[in-house]
Amino acid sequence: MRVKGYLTQKKLEQLLKNISGIKWLGNELPVPNSKRRRWDMAFKLGSKTFIVEYDGDEHYRNSLKIKTDNEKDEAARKLDYKVIRVPYWIQIDSKMLYHYFGIKEKIQQDFPHGFISTKIFPASFCEKGVERFRKELEKLPINVKNKVIQSLKARVKEYGVDYVLPSSLQSNLS
Repeated sequence: MRVKGYLTQKKLEQLLKNISGIKWLGNELPVPNSKRRRWDMAFKLGSKTFIVEYDGDEHYRNSLKIKTDNEKDEAARKLDYKVIRVPYWIQIDSKMLYHYFGIKEKIQQDFPHGFISTKIFPASFCEKGVERFRKELEKLPINVKNKVIQSLKARVKEYGVDYVLPSSLQSNLS
């Protein structure tokens, strides 16, 4: 399988639907005991249910969006579902498919990990978004983490450190 261009929620959904062994449960699924909240998508693999959330930049810039995400994650955990959040600055290739889902499948991605075409950098994130970014970055495979950091270094050269990285990340990443 091949993913062309940067990952979007729609492309992630199409990719997951085409992986053998996955039982697709749908997209925009209502969160139990919530009138308006929805999970982006879900599937079953064996006996395990996966909730998949594609997190665009708003999930790092809006503290109330982060609060809602945490509440949705807690609702999924209570049902013993595994929650996978895919940030907008990560692409899905074979390595990341295995990292997130434990699925071995040949996936080609022609767009690199990191902050390549976006103009929304960690300096634009709210405090809770910076915290989320830091935690997610630390959990990535080392080569993917390094690609994200290299992309930030390239953006620092282009725009300046204060416009790319918040002060709390400058000593660690620049």
